[in-house]
Amino acid sequence: MNVPFDDVWLQLHPEDQVAVLKRTLKKGVRVERGDKIWETQSTIPAGHKVALCSLSKGDPLLKYGQIIGFATQEIHPGDHVHVHNLGMGDFGRDYRIGEAFRPLQRTTREEPLTFMGFDRGPGRRSGTRNYLAIISSVNCSASVSKYIAQHFRGEDFRRDFPHVDGVMAFTHKSGCSLMPDKPLEVLQRVLAGMAVHPNISGYLLVGLGCEVNQIPQIIQRYGLRDPQKPDDDPFHMNIQSLGGIRKTVEAGIEAVQKMLPRLNDLQRTARPISDLALAMNCGGSDGHSGITANPALGVASDCLVQEGGTSVLAETSEIYGA
Repeated sequence: MNVPFDDVWLQLHPEDQVAVLKRTLKKGVRVERGDKIWETQSTIPAGHKVALCSLSKGDPLLKYGQIIGFATQEIHPGDHVHVHNLGMGDFGRDYRIGEAFRPLQRTTREEPLTFMGFDRGPGRRSGTRNYLAIISSVNCSASVSKYIAQHFRGEDFRRDFPHVDGVMAFTHKSGCSLMPDKPLEVLQRVLAGMAVHPNISGYLLVGLGCEVNQIPQIIQRYGLRDPQKPDDDPFHMNIQSLGGIRKTVEAGIEAVQKMLPRLNDLQRTARPISDLALAMNCGGSDGHSGITANPALGVASDCLVQEGGTSVLAETSEIYGA
């Protein structure tokens, strides 16, 4: 008995020479579409590719209508197409960037869609979480930042501050021995961005003291001050001024404890969807990525953008999982 093509296989583009298996098929299964019949030549796992036509050694192979590799041996209809018979190769590309772009029309509503989030005030997006950040200015203060954050991971913290999602350490491997121009500017911009991220309700900056990446410069350059108290600097400290690691950890814990009651009192309110920014990054590609998570996130992004929100895709080379 023949199995209908659409029940077991998925051809992603009319020009594709392969289909993706919806479920594992054993050797000898006959699949039909119209007057065409294919027979699997081996057991092929779900998510893998099956050949729809013959290819000679060296022929390009299309999936998503794009060349994803070249046949390294003869391939016949019904063959399992994988690393044993498909390899990489050089070829010219026609970069028709934006050819498939379709503009989205902004949704018009009498009442905008909302979500329950944290109002961060004028000029900032609304948050979906309520974290306190420990931000190290240099690799030398990374361990201290982690020690401070680790103090707030027990049952006592969760009992006393149930509305705070956590205390997180943001560390890195830079901050010193770098040129005080573009590299320093990029690092400072990233660290300042963490401090004012919508999901961060409070922060503590921790440095060593002698690093190139000086905390006062970050504060001054990026205006890291409480708008209600413009003359006050944010909480910050450095290890050398305080006299060592232990004293800095103790001072950091004390500073965080002073901030936590204010964070715990913050309440979620109805915020417009247009305040949301969705950040997306590849979590690992497999045969299912391009037909499951990627298009689903694409639809979600379109919906968000139509409501005035923002969607940002990083690692664009993973936009389709071949």
